[in-house]
Amino acid sequence: MPTHININGVITAPEDARISVLDHGLLFGDSIYEVLRTYQGKPFLFSRHFARLEHSANGIALQLPWNKSETLEQISRTLIPGECRIRMVFTRGVGELTPDSETCADPTAIIIVVPLVAPPESVYADGVNVVISSVRRSGRHADIKTGSLIHQVLALREAKSKVAFEAILLTADNQLSDGITSNIYLVQNGTITTPPHDAGIVDGITRGVVLDLARKMGIRVVEGFSHVTQTKRADEMFLTSTGREVVPITRVDGKPVGNGRPGPITTRLLEAYRAAVPSLLELLEEG
Repeated sequence: MPTHININGVITAPEDARISVLDHGLLFGDSIYEVLRTYQGKPFLFSRHFARLEHSANGIALQLPWNKSETLEQISRTLIPGECRIRMVFTRGVGELTPDSETCADPTAIIIVVPLVAPPESVYADGVNVVISSVRRSGRHADIKTGSLIHQVLALREAKSKVAFEAILLTADNQLSDGITSNIYLVQNGTITTPPHDAGIVDGITRGVVLDLARKMGIRVVEGFSHVTQTKRADEMFLTSTGREVVPITRVDGKPVGNGRPGPITTRLLEAYRAAVPSLLELLEEG
């Protein structure tokens, strides 16, 4: 499958892409990132993703090398035919063999574009099994998307070993946090509950859209803590992420959620999200 990589404005094939072994993003995880996708070949909700990227950059005092319009231009140059998954990475750059960021002169900008691999429709029709991870979510710098992703790496290994679609991470006191690359929601008695920022979640772009849609549909939304045991009492559960949209969770650790089928609120939100995509694309076209 075709892949384009843009390093500091130079687009290459993967086998020709090079960064220094002294790049602090490699040595110390001193980097930030964003992941977005296209619809109809257009980067989706780019402005929101760039705002979160700037927040992450400010959080680690990293000066971005490109402004918003320059970043969008570089993404557009790097796109491949068809729908794409886009990962932007900005590192501190090349420096000395010390975590001292002052030894780095210029940041490294990387854009990786690969074909979007969407989940099969059976995922939406039947729902998925998730596991409760033994890896705990740290609340420190949770709202900053940095290159220090060992928690996600370990949680994914655990999920794959149990043949699960996703893993749910918990806080230190066993409250739900979020998934490896997703946000998590419970539905009980018609109310959606999703973990708050204080649970150490990454504030997902898709999460924001889905919660807005739910409120407009008259569905009660609570951003609050849920103990892991609440998964046993939920009528429905679902997750959201950029590449997967709204996915029904029908089993947790192999045990059914509700009646073990995708619930009506989850189904309505998936339909509403997909119906909203064209109007959200127009926001990009209007600037």
